[in-house]
Amino acid sequence: MKFNQLLFPALVFVMLCFNGCTPDEVQTTQDQFKPLTVRVTLAEPITVNDELNDLYNNLTLVGTNASGGLSGSVPNQVGQNIIEVNTTAVENTQLNYSIVYIDLIGLQGVGKAATPVYECNSVTFELIYDGQTLINETMTMGSDDGTCPDGETWGISYTL
Repeated sequence: MKFNQLLFPALVFVMLCFNGCTPDEVQTTQDQFKPLTVRVTLAEPITVNDELNDLYNNLTLVGTNASGGLSGSVPNQVGQNIIEVNTTAVENTQLNYSIVYIDLIGLQGVGKAATPVYECNSVTFELIYDGQTLINETMTMGSDDGTCPDGETWGISYTL
């Protein structure tokens, strides 16, 4: 009976010893992670959110391993135009991002008949993996009413 009680812990110990990773395997796994930069650039900087300028001027990036935003209502973000996220990834990683940019500069008309007035701006998306630029595309965004040809939302999917 005592032999069986000692056999089970001994077998578990042996399995754990032979089932682990060697230092070479750990190093190989760590080497698979390469630098990844996700960058969104607005052609003109975010402006102040007040009645004399933009009513609403926001740029947002969300998605796989990246999020950030610039807003005209945040004083220390006024004048900025780049959201950049630096991280790492491995090959064959599926990446999904959504960029939203809206620039409401005023209202035209009075009362309930007032309609929003938008300003368009160029938004560039860059995806750089292991020192190589994989995506560098630009869209004209800023409205949700058709004023800007590419609207307000841009979805990007890419597999490294």
